[in-house]
Amino acid sequence: MEEKEIIAVSRRLSKDMEEANLYRKAVDEGRSFSFQEEIVPFVDDLQTRAEEWRAGVQTLLSKRTIGVLHPDQVEHTYENMYVLATESFQPHIQKQRYQERQQAIAYILNIVLEETEER
Repeated sequence: MEEKEIIAVSRRLSKDMEEANLYRKAVDEGRSFSFQEEIVPFVDDLQTRAEEWRAGVQTLLSKRTIGVLHPDQVEHTYENMYVLATESFQPHIQKQRYQERQQAIAYILNIVLEETEER
């Protein structure tokens, strides 16, 4: 995966995280979503993008330094993306932990974007 593709996937994942947050807010307001028609497609699409992102960033990290980013952080961010996507549809998720996970994802995506867009 080229850096341009990593940038595009990182930007898309940032939008996915925003969308996940909108789902979270809707669930908090009492809305429910169809498992097969809404939840599964969203989570599956996000997971596919997150897997592409993880592979691309890990490959890039093997070639050069990306800020202070460490391979373990990429792996944790990938896992957090998937967990956040699924938790967005669950009504009884601890709000603070959800927000912390969201902030951690945004932080890593921003590092990747800043370091790749500058080149």
